[in-house]
Amino acid sequence: MLLSLQPRSSGNEGGGLSREDQIIAAAKDIESSLPALFDEEAISMAFPVLYEESMNTVLVQEVKRFNRLLSVMIKTSFEVQRALKGLAVMSGDLENLAK
Repeated sequence: MLLSLQPRSSGNEGGGLSREDQIIAAAKDIESSLPALFDEEAISMAFPVLYEESMNTVLVQEVKRFNRLLSVMIKTSFEVQRALKGLAVMSGDLENLAK
């Protein structure tokens, strides 16, 4: 997705945003559209893992996985913004994310 944000010309003579500014704006947009983490404890209480309710096991497991995914997305979005501003080291993974 971020590849589509790269400028088509070599210069910034059009007065538009730089590549870094475009990536930061996209990262902020993605970050703001992410849902909040699910309350795993509340879900476990509402849907206890019982033999008779095997789908509850799947629900609890998927909530944990989804929360891990959201955490990684939030962290990497924040880190790529910091790296593009020069406040953190741009790792290879962050460089690939920015590309």
